[in-house]
Amino acid sequence: MNTHHHKKRALRVQGRGQEPPGKLHVLPLDMEVEILTRLPGKSLMKFLCVSKIWSSFIRSQRFVASYYAAKPSRFIVAFTNSVFVKGDAQRLFIFSGKEETSSSTSSSLVANLDMTIPSVTLPHVGSKYSSVHGFLACFEGSKFIICNPSTGQVITFRCKAPGTSLGYDPVDDQFKALTLLTSIYNHMHNPSLMCTHEVIRLGRGGVVSRSQVNSPPRLMTTPTPVFVCFDVRYERVLSFITTPKEVLVRQGLTVLIEYKGKLAVIVPNCGRRSSFHRFNLWILEDVTKHI
Repeated sequence: MNTHHHKKRALRVQGRGQEPPGKLHVLPLDMEVEILTRLPGKSLMKFLCVSKIWSSFIRSQRFVASYYAAKPSRFIVAFTNSVFVKGDAQRLFIFSGKEETSSSTSSSLVANLDMTIPSVTLPHVGSKYSSVHGFLACFEGSKFIICNPSTGQVITFRCKAPGTSLGYDPVDDQFKALTLLTSIYNHMHNPSLMCTHEVIRLGRGGVVSRSQVNSPPRLMTTPTPVFVCFDVRYERVLSFITTPKEVLVRQGLTVLIEYKGKLAVIVPNCGRRSSFHRFNLWILEDVTKHI
């Protein structure tokens, strides 16, 4: 009697339009994107192993753009302990923190340790780190190192010259490294010599391809210090921006950054020693006056 009652009740419940047990509901795509964009980058890397569909979706240009658009802007900074230790004890520490706008003249920032790279450091003099689209790039010896603090991934490859920089093409969603192959000593013997760069295209597994491009010799022969504007997508030199000599007085230590949407340069005030405790910040207010 009780069994018959339960069967009839189950049929009635099923007849009300409810799905049979065990059937999975598919979430709308917009809801999936909303959920995944709230996760930290390291969690997303674990989800790449769920299935080929998940891996393809998380790596897609659309999702990557949505993920970074949903995240607040942040600063990335790197420190090395090479001054105090040697050999295998050397470390490269990468910190990040959110950039908060404040009307106060002073503010404090809390930085989080995102990743530590063992046995990697840079020379104490002339060391440079650059942050491009959430990635950190640095040069050590003949190696160029690119780190993703969000996922903990590291890509290392060799360059033909020390003058290597990292760039990003937002249209094709591709990172590229640019190496200056022609030195000023080549132009001393041949002033009309074209300036040669090597463009290194990067993919998920590292270097995809390499090619060389030539630019006008003005880059090496002009008496006025200039910044070179390079089109990462079309791989060509666009223009030259003249700059005061004080900005490039220490070319090996100056750092290019973006400051409130404008190009800026950090120029350290170094004394007799290579370390510095103060720096000057130069901001390019109107680019049309310097081309």
